[in-house]
Amino acid sequence: MRDKELKKRLRALREPAPSTELGSRLERGIPDTLRQPESTGRPWRVWTMPKLAAVAAGTLATTITLWLVTGFILGLFGPPVVANVLAPVAAATDRIQAVHVVLRMLTREGEDFSYVNLGGEPERVEAWIEWPQGPGEPGRARMDKTDRIYNFDGTGTVFYHPKRNEAFQGRGRGIDHDLFWPAAWVRYLRSIPTGEVEVVEHYENGGKGSLVLRQKGAPVDGLDPSFLGDFDREIEVEWNTDTHLLTGLRRWVYHKGQRVLFSELESIDYLESVDDEIFRLDLPGDVRWGGVKDAPIEVLALGPREVAIRFFEAAKSGDRETLELYCGSPSMVDWLLEEAHRPTELLFLGEPFRGGNYPGVYVPCRVRFGKEGRVKEYNLALRNDNHQRRWVYDGGI
Repeated sequence: MRDKELKKRLRALREPAPSTELGSRLERGIPDTLRQPESTGRPWRVWTMPKLAAVAAGTLATTITLWLVTGFILGLFGPPVVANVLAPVAAATDRIQAVHVVLRMLTREGEDFSYVNLGGEPERVEAWIEWPQGPGEPGRARMDKTDRIYNFDGTGTVFYHPKRNEAFQGRGRGIDHDLFWPAAWVRYLRSIPTGEVEVVEHYENGGKGSLVLRQKGAPVDGLDPSFLGDFDREIEVEWNTDTHLLTGLRRWVYHKGQRVLFSELESIDYLESVDDEIFRLDLPGDVRWGGVKDAPIEVLALGPREVAIRFFEAAKSGDRETLELYCGSPSMVDWLLEEAHRPTELLFLGEPFRGGNYPGVYVPCRVRFGKEGRVKEYNLALRNDNHQRRWVYDGGI
Protein backbone atom coordinates (compact mmCIF):
# COMPACT_ATOMS: atom_id res chain seq x y z
CA MET A 1 0.00 0.00 0.00
CA ARG A 2 2.73 2.41 0.92
CA ASP A 3 4.52 1.76 -2.38
CA LYS A 4 1.35 2.34 -4.38
CA GLU A 5 0.60 5.55 -2.48
CA LEU A 6 4.16 6.81 -3.03
CA LYS A 7 3.99 6.06 -6.76
CA LYS A 8 0.67 7.89 -6.97
CA ARG A 9 2.14 10.96 -5.30
CA LEU A 10 5.22 10.89 -7.53
CA ARG A 11 3.05 10.75 -10.66
CA ALA A 12 1.13 13.79 -9.43
CA LEU A 13 4.29 15.86 -9.10
CA ARG A 14 5.67 17.73 -12.06
CA GLU A 15 9.08 19.36 -12.11
CA PRO A 16 10.05 22.14 -14.57
CA ALA A 17 12.02 21.04 -17.60
CA PRO A 18 15.81 21.21 -17.26
CA SER A 19 17.33 24.48 -18.45
CA THR A 20 18.97 24.76 -21.86
CA GLU A 21 22.25 25.52 -20.06
CA LEU A 22 22.05 22.22 -18.19
CA GLY A 23 21.18 20.47 -21.43
CA SER A 24 24.23 21.83 -23.23
CA ARG A 25 26.48 20.81 -20.33
CA LEU A 26 25.11 17.28 -20.35
CA GLU A 27 25.43 16.99 -24.10
CA ARG A 28 29.10 17.98 -23.93
CA GLY A 29 29.55 15.35 -21.25
CA ILE A 30 28.28 12.44 -23.39
CA PRO A 31 31.35 10.35 -24.28
CA ASP A 32 32.16 9.99 -27.97
CA THR A 33 31.86 6.20 -27.56
CA LEU A 34 28.08 6.59 -27.21
CA ARG A 35 27.79 8.18 -30.66
CA GLN A 36 27.33 5.99 -33.76
CA PRO A 37 30.34 5.91 -36.13
CA GLU A 38 29.34 7.29 -39.54
CA SER A 39 31.22 4.52 -41.35
CA THR A 40 28.65 1.83 -40.50
CA GLY A 41 25.97 3.36 -42.68
CA ARG A 42 23.30 2.13 -40.27
CA PRO A 43 20.68 4.55 -38.94
CA TRP A 44 21.53 5.90 -35.53
CA ARG A 45 19.11 7.41 -33.08
CA VAL A 46 20.77 10.55 -31.69
CA TRP A 47 19.53 11.38 -28.19
CA THR A 48 20.01 15.14 -28.21
CA MET A 49 19.52 17.14 -25.05
CA PRO A 50 16.10 18.52 -26.01
CA LYS A 51 14.90 14.90 -26.44
CA LEU A 52 16.45 13.82 -23.17
CA ALA A 53 14.92 16.83 -21.44
CA ALA A 54 11.47 15.98 -22.81
CA VAL A 55 11.72 12.42 -21.54
CA ALA A 56 13.13 13.50 -18.18
CA ALA A 57 10.49 16.14 -17.49
CA GLY A 58 7.78 13.55 -16.81
CA THR A 59 7.96 12.70 -13.13
CA LEU A 60 9.98 13.46 -10.04
CA ALA A 61 11.50 10.01 -10.18
CA THR A 62 12.99 10.52 -13.65
CA THR A 63 14.12 14.00 -12.67
CA ILE A 64 16.02 12.52 -9.74
CA THR A 65 17.57 9.97 -12.09
CA LEU A 66 18.65 12.73 -14.46
CA TRP A 67 20.16 14.64 -11.53
CA LEU A 68 22.15 11.58 -10.52
CA VAL A 69 23.44 11.13 -14.07
CA THR A 70 24.28 14.85 -14.18
CA GLY A 71 26.14 14.48 -10.90
CA PHE A 72 28.20 11.66 -12.36
CA ILE A 73 29.08 13.52 -15.56
CA LEU A 74 29.75 16.95 -14.03
CA GLY A 75 31.38 15.80 -10.84
CA LEU A 76 28.88 17.37 -8.45
CA PHE A 77 29.87 15.02 -5.65
CA GLY A 78 32.68 17.26 -4.51
CA PRO A 79 36.39 17.25 -3.78
CA PRO A 80 37.15 13.53 -4.26
CA VAL A 81 36.02 13.94 -7.89
CA VAL A 82 38.01 17.18 -8.16
CA ALA A 83 41.11 15.44 -6.80
CA ASN A 84 40.75 12.58 -9.28
CA VAL A 85 40.08 14.81 -12.28
CA LEU A 86 43.07 17.04 -11.53
CA ALA A 87 45.46 14.24 -10.54
CA PRO A 88 47.17 14.09 -13.98
CA VAL A 89 47.38 17.90 -14.08
CA ALA A 90 48.97 17.94 -10.62
CA ALA A 91 51.53 15.31 -11.66
CA ALA A 92 52.44 17.21 -14.84
CA THR A 93 52.75 20.64 -13.23
CA ASP A 94 54.79 19.23 -10.33
CA ARG A 95 57.49 18.29 -12.83
CA ILE A 96 57.88 21.86 -14.11
CA GLN A 97 61.14 23.63 -13.24
CA ALA A 98 60.28 27.25 -14.05
CA VAL A 99 57.43 29.40 -15.38
CA HIS A 100 56.75 32.85 -16.75
CA VAL A 101 53.11 33.92 -16.33
CA VAL A 102 51.19 37.05 -17.30
CA LEU A 103 47.80 37.78 -15.75
CA ARG A 104 45.20 40.53 -15.86
CA MET A 105 44.04 41.23 -12.32
CA LEU A 106 41.47 43.57 -10.82
CA THR A 107 43.92 44.78 -8.19
CA ARG A 108 44.80 48.33 -7.09
CA GLU A 109 47.91 50.43 -6.66
CA GLY A 110 49.07 50.53 -3.06
CA GLU A 111 47.56 47.15 -2.31
CA ASP A 112 48.85 43.60 -2.44
CA PHE A 113 48.18 41.23 -5.33
CA SER A 114 45.11 39.60 -3.77
CA TYR A 115 43.23 42.88 -3.18
CA VAL A 116 40.02 43.04 -5.23
CA ASN A 117 39.44 46.48 -6.73
CA LEU A 118 35.79 46.22 -7.70
CA GLY A 119 35.61 49.76 -9.07
CA GLY A 120 38.83 49.66 -11.09
CA GLU A 121 40.26 48.38 -14.33
CA PRO A 122 42.29 45.16 -14.76
CA GLU A 123 46.02 45.57 -14.29
CA ARG A 124 48.85 43.58 -15.84
CA VAL A 125 50.75 41.36 -13.40
CA GLU A 126 53.82 39.40 -14.46
CA ALA A 127 55.79 36.73 -12.60
CA TRP A 128 58.86 34.57 -13.13
CA ILE A 129 59.42 31.62 -10.80
CA GLU A 130 62.10 28.96 -10.50
CA TRP A 131 61.01 26.23 -8.13
CA PRO A 132 63.62 24.73 -5.74
CA GLN A 133 65.25 21.84 -7.55
CA GLY A 134 66.63 19.97 -4.54
CA PRO A 135 66.87 19.85 -0.74
CA GLY A 136 68.20 23.07 0.69
CA GLU A 137 67.82 25.01 -2.56
CA PRO A 138 65.69 28.17 -2.22
CA GLY A 139 64.48 28.72 -5.77
CA ARG A 140 63.91 32.24 -7.15
CA ALA A 141 60.86 34.43 -7.80
CA ARG A 142 59.90 37.85 -9.10
CA MET A 143 56.45 39.48 -9.38
CA ASP A 144 55.77 42.87 -11.01
CA LYS A 145 52.82 45.22 -11.17
CA THR A 146 52.74 48.96 -11.83
CA ASP A 147 53.37 50.08 -8.25
CA ARG A 148 55.52 47.27 -6.81
CA ILE A 149 58.14 44.66 -7.54
CA TYR A 150 58.69 41.64 -5.29
CA ASN A 151 62.02 39.99 -5.97
CA PHE A 152 63.67 36.98 -4.34
CA ASP A 153 67.05 36.26 -5.94
CA GLY A 154 67.83 33.11 -3.99
CA THR A 155 69.45 34.88 -1.06
CA GLY A 156 67.05 37.60 0.08
CA THR A 157 63.83 39.44 -0.74
CA VAL A 158 63.40 43.05 -1.81
CA PHE A 159 59.98 44.73 -2.03
CA TYR A 160 60.36 47.84 -4.21
CA HIS A 161 57.70 50.52 -4.73
CA PRO A 162 58.88 52.63 -7.70
CA LYS A 163 56.22 55.36 -7.48
CA ARG A 164 57.13 56.00 -3.82
CA ASN A 165 60.81 55.23 -4.45
CA GLU A 166 61.01 53.16 -1.29
CA ALA A 167 62.11 49.60 -0.71
CA PHE A 168 61.91 46.99 2.02
CA GLN A 169 64.42 44.25 2.74
CA GLY A 170 62.99 40.83 3.54
CA ARG A 171 64.58 38.09 5.58
CA GLY A 172 64.82 34.79 3.71
CA ARG A 173 62.23 33.93 1.07
CA GLY A 174 59.59 36.54 1.83
CA ILE A 175 57.48 36.00 -1.29
CA ASP A 176 54.51 33.66 -1.30
CA HIS A 177 55.21 32.53 -4.87
CA ASP A 178 52.47 29.91 -4.57
CA LEU A 179 50.20 32.73 -5.75
CA PHE A 180 51.75 32.42 -9.21
CA TRP A 181 52.88 28.78 -9.34
CA PRO A 182 50.62 26.50 -11.46
CA ALA A 183 51.30 23.38 -9.36
CA ALA A 184 50.22 25.32 -6.26
CA TRP A 185 46.97 26.36 -7.95
CA VAL A 186 46.16 22.75 -8.75
CA ARG A 187 47.17 21.49 -5.29
CA TYR A 188 44.93 24.09 -3.67
CA LEU A 189 41.90 23.08 -5.74
CA ARG A 190 42.47 19.39 -4.94
CA SER A 191 42.76 20.10 -1.21
CA ILE A 192 39.53 22.07 -0.65
CA PRO A 193 37.59 20.22 2.09
CA THR A 194 34.35 18.40 1.35
CA GLY A 195 31.37 20.71 1.67
CA GLU A 196 33.34 23.85 0.81
CA VAL A 197 33.28 23.54 -2.97
CA GLU A 198 30.69 22.96 -5.68
CA VAL A 199 31.64 21.67 -9.12
CA VAL A 200 29.76 23.78 -11.66
CA GLU A 201 31.14 22.24 -14.84
CA HIS A 202 33.64 19.64 -16.02
CA TYR A 203 34.43 18.46 -19.52
CA GLU A 204 37.34 17.00 -21.47
CA ASN A 205 37.01 17.15 -25.23
CA GLY A 206 39.11 17.96 -28.28
CA GLY A 207 42.40 18.02 -26.42
CA LYS A 208 41.14 20.46 -23.79
CA GLY A 209 39.96 19.93 -20.21
CA SER A 210 38.06 22.41 -18.08
CA LEU A 211 36.81 22.46 -14.50
CA VAL A 212 34.72 25.23 -12.93
CA LEU A 213 34.40 25.33 -9.14
CA ARG A 214 32.39 27.56 -6.80
CA GLN A 215 33.60 28.34 -3.29
CA LYS A 216 32.33 30.33 -0.31
CA GLY A 217 34.30 33.29 1.02
CA ALA A 218 35.59 33.67 4.58
CA PRO A 219 33.31 35.52 7.06
CA VAL A 220 34.24 39.23 7.20
CA ASP A 221 32.14 40.14 10.26
CA GLY A 222 30.34 43.16 8.85
CA LEU A 223 33.28 44.49 6.81
CA ASP A 224 33.07 44.91 3.08
CA PRO A 225 35.06 42.06 1.47
CA SER A 226 38.43 43.35 0.26
CA PHE A 227 40.71 40.43 -0.57
CA LEU A 228 40.09 37.43 -2.81
CA GLY A 229 39.49 35.00 0.05
CA ASP A 230 36.75 37.23 1.50
CA PHE A 231 34.43 36.78 -1.49
CA ASP A 232 32.23 33.98 -2.68
CA ARG A 233 34.06 33.08 -5.87
CA GLU A 234 34.24 30.89 -8.91
CA ILE A 235 37.42 29.37 -10.36
CA GLU A 236 37.93 27.95 -13.84
CA VAL A 237 41.04 25.93 -14.61
CA GLU A 238 41.90 24.64 -18.08
CA TRP A 239 44.51 22.12 -19.24
CA ASN A 240 45.80 20.26 -22.26
CA THR A 241 44.53 16.68 -22.11
CA ASP A 242 47.58 15.37 -24.00
CA THR A 243 50.34 16.97 -21.91
CA HIS A 244 48.11 17.55 -18.83
CA LEU A 245 49.78 20.96 -18.39
CA LEU A 246 47.67 23.82 -17.12
CA THR A 247 46.82 26.33 -19.86
CA GLY A 248 44.25 28.68 -18.33
CA LEU A 249 42.97 30.07 -15.05
CA ARG A 250 40.18 32.53 -14.32
CA ARG A 251 38.78 33.73 -11.01
CA TRP A 252 35.47 35.53 -10.51
CA VAL A 253 34.11 37.07 -7.33
CA TYR A 254 30.45 37.55 -6.41
CA HIS A 255 29.47 40.88 -4.85
CA LYS A 256 25.96 42.24 -4.35
CA GLY A 257 24.54 39.87 -6.92
CA GLN A 258 27.19 40.64 -9.55
CA ARG A 259 29.74 38.19 -10.95
CA VAL A 260 33.00 40.07 -11.56
CA LEU A 261 36.13 38.72 -13.28
CA PHE A 262 39.01 39.25 -10.82
CA SER A 263 41.91 37.62 -12.67
CA GLU A 264 42.64 35.86 -15.94
CA LEU A 265 45.76 34.08 -17.09
CA GLU A 266 46.88 35.73 -20.35
CA SER A 267 49.89 33.55 -21.03
CA ILE A 268 52.02 30.87 -19.44
CA ASP A 269 55.45 29.67 -20.56
CA TYR A 270 56.99 26.53 -19.10
CA LEU A 271 60.77 26.95 -18.91
CA GLU A 272 63.84 25.00 -17.89
CA SER A 273 65.27 28.06 -16.11
CA VAL A 274 64.94 31.85 -15.88
CA ASP A 275 67.67 34.23 -17.02
CA ASP A 276 69.72 35.60 -14.10
CA GLU A 277 69.08 39.16 -15.30
CA ILE A 278 65.40 38.86 -14.37
CA PHE A 279 66.32 38.57 -10.68
CA ARG A 280 68.93 41.35 -10.75
CA LEU A 281 67.10 44.37 -9.30
CA ASP A 282 68.91 47.68 -9.82
CA LEU A 283 67.50 50.29 -7.41
CA PRO A 284 67.96 54.07 -7.72
CA GLY A 285 70.75 55.57 -5.64
CA ASP A 286 68.28 57.76 -3.74
CA VAL A 287 65.86 54.94 -2.83
CA ARG A 288 64.53 55.16 0.73
CA TRP A 289 64.62 51.98 2.79
CA GLY A 290 61.71 51.24 5.08
CA GLY A 291 60.79 48.43 7.42
CA VAL A 292 59.95 47.65 11.03
CA LYS A 293 62.55 49.14 13.34
CA ASP A 294 63.71 47.58 16.60
CA ALA A 295 61.66 49.05 19.44
CA PRO A 296 62.30 49.31 23.20
CA ILE A 297 61.14 46.35 25.24
CA GLU A 298 58.17 48.24 26.72
CA VAL A 299 56.75 48.69 23.21
CA LEU A 300 56.82 44.94 22.49
CA ALA A 301 54.09 44.25 25.05
CA LEU A 302 51.60 46.79 23.67
CA GLY A 303 48.34 45.45 22.28
CA PRO A 304 46.74 46.67 19.03
CA ARG A 305 44.54 49.25 20.73
CA GLU A 306 47.45 50.81 22.63
CA VAL A 307 49.54 50.88 19.44
CA ALA A 308 46.72 52.67 17.59
CA ILE A 309 46.56 55.34 20.29
CA ARG A 310 50.33 55.95 20.21
CA PHE A 311 50.30 55.95 16.40
CA PHE A 312 47.75 58.79 16.26
CA GLU A 313 49.33 60.70 19.14
CA ALA A 314 52.74 60.68 17.42
CA ALA A 315 51.21 61.87 14.14
CA LYS A 316 49.22 64.61 15.91
CA SER A 317 52.30 65.96 17.75
CA GLY A 318 54.58 65.66 14.73
CA ASP A 319 56.87 63.19 16.49
CA ARG A 320 58.54 61.50 13.49
CA GLU A 321 60.84 59.28 15.57
CA THR A 322 57.95 57.72 17.51
CA LEU A 323 55.73 57.50 14.43
CA GLU A 324 58.45 55.55 12.60
CA LEU A 325 58.34 52.93 15.37
CA TYR A 326 54.74 52.12 14.43
CA CYS A 327 54.84 52.75 10.67
CA GLY A 328 57.53 51.23 8.47
CA SER A 329 56.72 53.21 5.32
CA PRO A 330 58.72 56.48 4.95
CA SER A 331 56.22 57.90 2.46
CA MET A 332 53.28 57.18 4.79
CA VAL A 333 55.08 58.91 7.66
CA ASP A 334 55.66 61.94 5.39
CA TRP A 335 51.98 61.99 4.43
CA LEU A 336 50.72 61.81 8.03
CA LEU A 337 53.01 64.67 9.08
CA GLU A 338 51.84 67.01 6.33
CA GLU A 339 49.58 69.72 7.71
CA ALA A 340 46.71 68.83 5.38
CA HIS A 341 46.69 65.16 6.47
CA ARG A 342 47.82 65.33 10.08
CA PRO A 343 45.35 63.94 12.65
CA THR A 344 44.13 66.62 15.07
CA GLU A 345 41.77 64.58 17.26
CA LEU A 346 41.03 60.91 17.90
CA LEU A 347 37.25 60.94 18.39
CA PHE A 348 36.64 57.21 18.83
CA LEU A 349 38.65 54.02 19.11
CA GLY A 350 36.90 50.65 19.17
CA GLU A 351 37.97 47.14 20.11
CA PRO A 352 40.28 45.23 17.77
CA PHE A 353 38.70 42.47 15.71
CA ARG A 354 39.69 39.99 13.02
CA GLY A 355 37.98 39.59 9.67
CA GLY A 356 38.28 37.54 6.50
CA ASN A 357 41.69 36.11 5.70
CA TYR A 358 43.66 39.14 6.87
CA PRO A 359 46.55 37.95 9.10
CA GLY A 360 46.35 40.93 11.44
CA VAL A 361 43.58 42.83 13.21
CA TYR A 362 41.39 45.85 12.52
CA VAL A 363 40.86 48.68 15.03
CA PRO A 364 37.77 50.83 14.35
CA CYS A 365 38.46 54.55 14.73
CA ARG A 366 37.01 57.97 13.96
CA VAL A 367 39.57 60.72 13.39
CA ARG A 368 39.54 64.45 12.72
CA PHE A 369 42.14 65.54 10.15
CA GLY A 370 43.78 68.77 8.95
CA LYS A 371 42.86 72.43 9.33
CA GLU A 372 39.46 71.87 7.76
CA GLY A 373 38.61 69.44 10.55
CA ARG A 374 37.20 66.78 8.25
CA VAL A 375 36.15 63.62 10.09
CA LYS A 376 36.74 60.15 8.68
CA GLU A 377 36.08 56.64 9.94
CA TYR A 378 38.59 53.86 9.39
CA ASN A 379 39.37 50.31 10.26
CA LEU A 380 43.05 50.71 11.07
CA ALA A 381 44.92 47.56 9.94
CA LEU A 382 47.69 46.34 12.25
CA ARG A 383 49.79 43.18 12.00
CA ASN A 384 52.53 41.59 14.10
CA ASP A 385 54.18 39.08 11.75
CA ASN A 386 57.52 40.91 11.88
CA HIS A 387 60.86 39.99 13.47
CA GLN A 388 59.86 41.56 16.82
CA ARG A 389 56.33 40.11 16.79
CA ARG A 390 54.91 43.52 17.68
CA TRP A 391 51.94 45.42 16.27
CA VAL A 392 52.63 47.96 13.51
CA TYR A 393 50.59 49.93 10.99
CA ASP A 394 49.72 48.06 7.78
CA GLY A 395 47.01 50.17 6.14
CA GLY A 396 43.46 51.37 6.43
CA ILE A 397 43.94 55.13 6.12
